Amino acid sequence: MKLYSENSSPYSATVRIAMYAKALNIEIVAPPGGLRSADYHKINALGTIPCLILENGTALPESAAIMEYLEEKFPAPPLLPATAEGRAHVRMLARIGDLQIMAQTAELLALMHAQPRDEGAAAGRLTKIVRGLAFLQNALSGDNFAAGAHLTLADCQLAPALHNVPLASGAFMDRDLISAYPKVARYIETSRRHPSIDRVLAELTDAALAA
Repeated sequence: MKLYSENSSPYSATVRIAMYAKALNIEIVAPPGGLRSADYHKINALGTIPCLILENGTALPESAAIMEYLEEKFPAPPLLPATAEGRAHVRMLARIGDLQIMAQTAELLALMHAQPRDEGAAAGRLTKIVRGLAFLQNALSGDNFAAGAHLTLADCQLAPALHNVPLASGAFMDRDLISAYPKVARYIETSRRHPSIDRVLAELTDAALAA
């Protein structure tokens, strides 16, 4: 199998955390010619990353679908709880991280470089991030990881999503959003103790510094 990914992409980061945690020997490569190239669009018509090429040659885009596939294909170590209720909770946290945090920070980072800057659009994105953080403040387990004492797919999503909040929000406001949610702030610190999360967040940071 092969994963098309870039270290700068938070969406790709979610999949790499899962891969590293499961110690999977999957080749990681950049899209040939870049995301907009005709060569890459022949591989993935969406032109997005991440995209996993399965053993039969099928292209599987979308980070959530890839992580669910890897969990089913390589169930050890498990990144989903044993109970239906636990699995639902993990998937819900991952969804909040995707829609309320990651998608909004990505849009804010794009707006940050736009001229003129659309402050109204930015305010709408910040409102969604605040709602997501407020939800996580009540929904996080309070243990080292999002849903308990062990790494799950929720952490694969939330850790890179939260990583970009200070940069994205700081371009449009003069206060630290994370500090207003102490359980979220603690989670950011404790989850990074997992070597897979620390490795991927370092990759994101290095890519940002190199840009």
